[in-house]
Amino acid sequence: MDTKIVFFDIDGTIYSYEKGIPKDTAKAIELLKANGHIPVICTGRTKCMIYPDFINLGFDNIIAGAGTYCETNGKELYYKKLEDAEARRVIDGFLEYGFFPLAEGKEYIYVGTDTSNLIHANVQYMDVHYEKNPNSIKTVEEKHIEISKVTGGFQNDSDMKAFSEKFKNDYSIINHNNMLLEFIPKGYNKAVGIDRLIKEIGIPKEDTYAFGDSFNDIDMLNYVEYGCLMGNGNQELKNKVEYKTDRFDEGGIYNGLKKFELI
Repeated sequence: MDTKIVFFDIDGTIYSYEKGIPKDTAKAIELLKANGHIPVICTGRTKCMIYPDFINLGFDNIIAGAGTYCETNGKELYYKKLEDAEARRVIDGFLEYGFFPLAEGKEYIYVGTDTSNLIHANVQYMDVHYEKNPNSIKTVEEKHIEISKVTGGFQNDSDMKAFSEKFKNDYSIINHNNMLLEFIPKGYNKAVGIDRLIKEIGIPKEDTYAFGDSFNDIDMLNYVEYGCLMGNGNQELKNKVEYKTDRFDEGGIYNGLKKFELI
């Protein structure tokens, strides 16, 4: 069998805060690699939030920051970093329109300091990040800010309409159920990272697969030859993705790879 390449989202696809990484998912990725195929992390998380727990599943290739960063075997292929002035403009916009900023870069995350108005007060992935990589956390008041994207927490006074109007020409804005807002430079998404990586490695597009569950996965799932939506995926995506599998915590990855005859 020719070598295939399989792209995996993290949150809601191979992992959740409540349940961790399912054992059958870890086994499936191990078998996939043993069969000579290439597993790739393809996540909205920036690199500093991709912990050893994920890498140690067998990933040598990473697309991070929703396509703003790409590496293969430790070699950085590209990194879309916002200039300091633009990063400050974006963060100020989040604050002006009532969003709690979590500005994300390759090495650091810069967080707001006032959490009193957060609708989703317990931002779980930040709780985990404080535990996993505390040295990477700074505040948005830092003079120099190294980021590629921003995630925002909805607050009681968030003005989504005005915020979107101001930034719509320069950024893709993904609303995750009025809890979190993902803010990505135009021209970058997971499909952009996939295209760059497969050209670098030399894998034809017809040998590409992907698993995801959320709105920031749609470009990835539609770009690859075989895009597969998790059973716990957003309901609005079901008519937009050809292949489906079970929930991530009910054998979704294992069964999906089996269905594609990759394991």
